[in-house]
Amino acid sequence: MATSAETVRLGQRDLATWEDLVRAQYQRIYNLHLRLSPNAEVAADLTQDTFEQAWKSAASYQGRSRPEVWLYGVALNINRNWWSRQHHREEPVDEMALEDLPDPEPTAEELAILHGRSDLVCAAVRRLPEAYRQVVALRYFLGVSAVEIAQSEGVEAGTIRWRLHEGLRRLWILLQPTLGKESAGDAPGSNGTLRFAS
Repeated sequence: MATSAETVRLGQRDLATWEDLVRAQYQRIYNLHLRLSPNAEVAADLTQDTFEQAWKSAASYQGRSRPEVWLYGVALNINRNWWSRQHHREEPVDEMALEDLPDPEPTAEELAILHGRSDLVCAAVRRLPEAYRQVVALRYFLGVSAVEIAQSEGVEAGTIRWRLHEGLRRLWILLQPTLGKESAGDAPGSNGTLRFAS
């Protein structure tokens, strides 16, 4: 969490404090948009929009989480709104199909494929329903802990852990058709875990 003095400075839009935040977080915000957007040009525009919106809404920062975690939330909202303006329709998730499948985890071979196919992972994350996309992006792209996400959102950490678990399960189901082809049809193993670089 931020100190009360830092919260006040951010809320008052203290220029030096904001310049420090921009300098420290610009590349991470850009990388987040790059992973969740179709190309670098859109990612650059959304990064600018993120900092503009954060500056305008500084008074909404209440210090429940670190300033950068609050900023990541602004970025995810900007990204979601951009997709909405593009008339992007999320593919409906077949709940019955999800119930019929086990909770799969990748094999070591599939993890190696994932490591080399960040484009595949990012495309699948973009297809997740919003509640899961946000927590998966914060946790696995930016390294924000479940506790910090919970503090930022004002919910219990257990709620965020459940969303992460369910989000990863859905993500793996989305990835399985492609990974299954690339790994010669091997079924997911039971000794791996899905991890992304933060």
